[in-house]
Amino acid sequence: MKILIVDDDEIIRKIVQLRVKKLGHDVWVAENGDQALSTIQETPSIDLVISDWMMPHMSGVQLCRAIRASPETQHMFVLLLTAKETREDYLEAMDAGADDFLVKPFDPELIAAKLRAADRILTLQAELRKNNDLLRRVNKKLEVAYDRLKRDVQAAGKMQESLLPKKTMDMGRYHIATALIPSSSVSGDIYNYFDLGDGNLALYAVDVAGHGARAAMMSFTLSRVITADRFRAKDGGMRGPRDLVSDLNAEFQVSPPNLDYFTLLVATVDAAGTMRLCQAGHPHPVAIPRNGASPTVLGGGGFPVGLMARTHFEETVVDLTPIQRVAFYSDGVIECASPTGELFGMDRFQALLHNLRDLPLPRVPAEIRRRLAEWRGSDSFDDDVSLILLETRNGIGVAG
Repeated sequence: MKILIVDDDEIIRKIVQLRVKKLGHDVWVAENGDQALSTIQETPSIDLVISDWMMPHMSGVQLCRAIRASPETQHMFVLLLTAKETREDYLEAMDAGADDFLVKPFDPELIAAKLRAADRILTLQAELRKNNDLLRRVNKKLEVAYDRLKRDVQAAGKMQESLLPKKTMDMGRYHIATALIPSSSVSGDIYNYFDLGDGNLALYAVDVAGHGARAAMMSFTLSRVITADRFRAKDGGMRGPRDLVSDLNAEFQVSPPNLDYFTLLVATVDAAGTMRLCQAGHPHPVAIPRNGASPTVLGGGGFPVGLMARTHFEETVVDLTPIQRVAFYSDGVIECASPTGELFGMDRFQALLHNLRDLPLPRVPAEIRRRLAEWRGSDSFDDDVSLILLETRNGIGVAG
């Protein structure tokens, strides 16, 4: 170790110097506190200071305080030489930052033991400083990586948002309003709708298992795969939703079994007001009757896409003439949990849709989001929430 010995008594200074040198340490000496501080400033690599307590102009306690006051020297080990033995004296020195004491008269073995203990402490402190410096550098790199990742995720979220259709759209007798509330910057939910011409339309809603970037990548792929052409038959008509879902299930089978499965709902609506829909693990659509009666659920359920090969999917046919609106949604709506863990649930969602039946359709998604946030007690959600509302206007089936 590099050790500075401070004592105004030359004899004591030389005795301590000889003892310390004999133990193999490098030694500097100073006659008083001011000289000691100058030596420390010139040699900041000094590890340990052995200082007499009682010195003129600057006591050992005052020197200790000065050493502790500087960030460059506060790591140094300070050992005070003293003839004082009262409890108050020790408390004063410890309060000033002294690490240990050597009571006069002292013996060589005690000096050696004190220095060995100090060396162990200084070694541990040096290792701790080294680890802290390494940790700071690693944290800095992590902060940079996190900021880059955050920017990438935000950019991916904007790109994903650009894939979504317009939030509202009029298609002849049909009016559509949508909303997507991702649980993070990117979402595993995706949806779209298509005007197929001649008064026909098609729509789909996807909820990829999981959250974050992995689910978002799958949803991005599906948005490129499920296009308007998928709904067009070779004869120029519309394909049935069941055929489309079956094709996707075959395309997304892998071996071993695919963990990136997704729920899917596909629906087509023709100009006469006939809707055909196929569920693949997606929540049941909710129909809001035109006559003000209670909402009802539609569809026959089914397995998610990508879980099982040769799965048989059901197709449900619905006459939209008596129906004002149909709500297609992800399970993030009904599984939205309150602070106590209670789910929003299907009954509460149906009641909400019923109560909002007279609200203009473009305002309904925002109101549903507000109610969910109120229920949850937060504007953030554990799961992605997506919503498509299809409103049917009077006159379906009547030429116009």
